[in-house]
Amino acid sequence: MRALAAAVLVLLLVLGPIQAARSRREPPAEAAAEGPAEDFFSRHLQTFSDFMTKDLPQRLQVEEMRSQAEAYLERANKQLMPLAQELRSNVLGLFSSLLDLGKSKEQP
Repeated sequence: MRALAAAVLVLLLVLGPIQAARSRREPPAEAAAEGPAEDFFSRHLQTFSDFMTKDLPQRLQVEEMRSQAEAYLERANKQLMPLAQELRSNVLGLFSSLLDLGKSKEQP
C-alpha cells in the first residue's frame, strides 16, 4: 500500500511541472476549447493530490501511533507480569495461612 502511494506521489510530482509547462506553451484559445474535460481532470487530480499530501500522512501517523501503543502495552505486560505472579502467590499464601489458622482453631 505504501509503495503504491509512493509511486502515485512520484507520478504526480513528475506530471505537475509537465502540465504547467504545457499550459504555458498553449495559446489561450486552445485551452478554452478543452475547458470542461480538463477542468474535470484537474479538479479530480487536485482532490487526489490533496488526499496524498494531507489525508494520507495523517492516516499513516495513526498507524504509527497504533504500533507505538502496541509496543508500549507489550513492554508494560512484560514488566507487570512478574509483579502480578508475585502478588498472586502472596494472596494465595495469605488465604492458605488463613485457612490453616481457621483449621487449627477448630481442632482443640
